[in-house]
This record gives sequence, C-alpha cells and structure tokens, in this order.
Amino acid sequence: MEFDSLCKNKIFKDVPDLDQIKEDPHMKKLFSSVFTGMSGRYTRMRIICAITEEPMNTLEISKKLGLDYKTIQHNIKVLESHNFIIRKGEGYGDLFFPSDLISSNLPTLYLVIRNVEKRLNKSKKYID
Repeated sequence: MEFDSLCKNKIFKDVPDLDQIKEDPHMKKLFSSVFTGMSGRYTRMRIICAITEEPMNTLEISKKLGLDYKTIQHNIKVLESHNFIIRKGEGYGDLFFPSDLISSNLPTLYLVIRNVEKRLNKSKKYID
C-alpha cells in the first residue's frame, strides 16, 4: 500500500535529504512507537497525510482512505493521545488537524519512516 503522493509533496516537501537530517532521539523514539511499532502504523500515517492536505472529520477521513469508520476512530484516539493531531469542534463534525509536534519534527519523522522501509525491504512504501 503506497501512500498518496501528498505525503511527499505536502508534508515532507521541505525536509532535507536523509544524510542532512539531525534526528531528535526523543522524537525518534516517540514516532517509532506510533508509526512503526504497532499494527495501525500505515493507517496513522495516512491519516496525518490526509488531514495535512485538508482538515477533515472522522467520516471524511474514512471515505478518503477507504477504511472502516471505527478503524479511523481508533487510530485518531492513538494519534490524539500522543498529541500528533488536534481536534477542533464539538461532536460528530469535529475537524482534525496535524499538531505543531508533528509539524516541528518532520525531518525526524521522515527519517523514521525511511529507516523502517529499509528494514522491511519490500515494495510497501510509506511515501512516494
């Protein structure tokens, strides 16, 4: 499952080349636990990609990603518990946005994702 090109074009467009990234060890550990170590890692990254393109509610994310509503709900809870996304609004139509924690640590997130891809050594890519 490849990630939409928006991951590279929107989220990581200003991230330097891999060899120029100075990783933050604390953020690397945190990102690794959420985006590489659990079964929903691809779903969580796809959610971040989707809401970076345009803030959405749970149903809109579910439709855009072609995933079950409850799957999206669960992964949103995980992302919120780590302060990776922000909820605005009250109730069913709450919109989700990427947090400053994500925005200010994109190079480290990019490094984590690329390192996982190397270990997997498969055609499955997080980002284009």
